[in-house]
Amino acid sequence: AVIIEGRVMGFILLLLAVGLFYLYMYLAKQGRKISARTFAAVAAIPEAVGRAAEMGKPIYYSTGYAMETISNPDQGPQTLAGISILGHVAALCARSGVNIAYFTDIADSLPLVEETLRNAYLSEGKPEAFDPTMIEFQAGQSPYLTASLGYIQRERPASCILMGGFYYESVVLGEAGNIIGAMQIGGTANTHQMPFMIATCDYALISEELYAASAAISEDQVVLGCLAGEDVLKLIILAILGIGFLLSLGGGTFIAKILGM
Repeated sequence: AVIIEGRVMGFILLLLAVGLFYLYMYLAKQGRKISARTFAAVAAIPEAVGRAAEMGKPIYYSTGYAMETISNPDQGPQTLAGISILGHVAALCARSGVNIAYFTDIADSLPLVEETLRNAYLSEGKPEAFDPTMIEFQAGQSPYLTASLGYIQRERPASCILMGGFYYESVVLGEAGNIIGAMQIGGTANTHQMPFMIATCDYALISEELYAASAAISEDQVVLGCLAGEDVLKLIILAILGIGFLLSLGGGTFIAKILGM
């Protein structure tokens, strides 16, 4: 009894989550259209690319330090979301004739990044415009950051887009972009870096908005189905907490006891 004390409700919510995810994924596969709300940061990406086209300058893009691997359970999903958004940005750059430079220190993400960029240019009918040298790899957080700062100072990109698992480089890159007057769009799920993103970027994706934006851009109905299931689960939990709060005002502890199971 001691082993499962306090875990029964957690297990029930886990089963509920799995059920909701499966339901909405099934509905998506059956053709039900699931959409995500429009994020200001995503809506601003065409503006960032257009600004670069008007100024005749490139775009700087990075997915952050992210513990240098996409296999990290916390940082890997953020990197993958950032790479998904990279494909959208690269397609817009190909369409507008804007150069994009991608900086990373994540070695095992390079094949995916290259394929994403190659497909983006191919989708716009410009496969010959893809150049592998637009990907700058530097092993280690400090070398990657130093290379990024050097590029920003030399090329003075019109826009800087930071999407992924960032650490202290978020504020350094953000300030570097502000110094040259670049338009900046950021996004990370690392809570310790969100304040820096918000302070230094014109637009920011906060926490799970990064994943939702990636899913919305890719229009993957299965992934969007997972997001829909997650949102329904949140509403259920908020409803339970709200009812428990109201009952507690009258001295009722029924909900509290259930949640403590």
